[in-house]
Amino acid sequence: MLTIAFLVWVAALLRHDVAWRWSPLYAPLIVYVTASLAAVVFSLDPSYSVTQLDDLLTLGLVPMVITLMTRARWEMQLRLVTAVAVASSAVGLWQYAHGASNLSHRLRGLTTHYMTFSGWTLVAVLLLLGDMAFQHDRRRLLWTFPAFAVCTSALFLSYTRNAWVGLGVGLVLVAAVWKPKAFYLYPVVAVLLAVVLPRPVVQRVVSIFDLHQPANYDRLCMAQAAEEMIADHPVFGMGLGMVQRRYPVYRRDDAPRWEIPHLHDNILQITAETGFLGLAAYVAILFVFFRHTWRALRHADRSTFPALAGCFLAVAGITVAGLFEYNWGDAEVWIITLACLAAPFALAPEEP
Repeated sequence: MLTIAFLVWVAALLRHDVAWRWSPLYAPLIVYVTASLAAVVFSLDPSYSVTQLDDLLTLGLVPMVITLMTRARWEMQLRLVTAVAVASSAVGLWQYAHGASNLSHRLRGLTTHYMTFSGWTLVAVLLLLGDMAFQHDRRRLLWTFPAFAVCTSALFLSYTRNAWVGLGVGLVLVAAVWKPKAFYLYPVVAVLLAVVLPRPVVQRVVSIFDLHQPANYDRLCMAQAAEEMIADHPVFGMGLGMVQRRYPVYRRDDAPRWEIPHLHDNILQITAETGFLGLAAYVAILFVFFRHTWRALRHADRSTFPALAGCFLAVAGITVAGLFEYNWGDAEVWIITLACLAAPFALAPEEP
């Protein structure tokens, strides 16, 4: 579907139905692609790393969104994302009620993995939070608030701590930057959640701060292994897909797992695979996004502000969640994240 959309978009450009628009986001994206290609060339196993390049095609979403997105299309996208998020969360709540209520068997909604569900739903929830907090038409709360409640409930019951942290960052940003009075409400909400949520969920929240908890200690072991990986291959990294294959060589003797799919951290994973060149590109992408969106928010009108704020909260939340989970490499989460990264450059383009 993405390939078909891309081909239709290229045809529209050639027919001049849409106009190409340069964006400051393109420069760091080009560097990121270059770093990925260099990581393949200098990989410990180039023949395997080259098979991992297909994910880069997803970056085609960025110019597509920048050239095509309008306020009307953003409104359509928000409603469609909300509908899918509510449907997936409703399925997840049904799964929770029928046994997917513990760490060994978690709800996953319409996705194939609970981490994918929590990452995708987190972005949708933060987009809704931006719309609820800043939309001047309060009648929209009739559908945004129930959707927010359903999706947030499923997010809490997913036991996914990185998503909880990302949601917390979004809530703090809303209060700290725009709605200071919300800080008076948050403690009340926290107490209510502590009373209403099941005990295992509350215990899971408390476990975030326990460094001896097995999953937390596993991440500390991964971080130490990543440090050695990066030290051995600092410039271009070990190569795409090499972290999973080489982790047994670098793991601590007392690490809980012999094999891992990734390092559960965007920064460590990107640096280990693509070196400091890839890390610099990733940081630059985020810097350009936050710089542009923050400036746009200062001058946005009432109709554009909720969309820009939602994108700002969504990217901030998923980025912080990415310190504890490799969500940059999860295709479903990456797709909606890239749409949020690109949309502000279409909705509020910089003046020439």
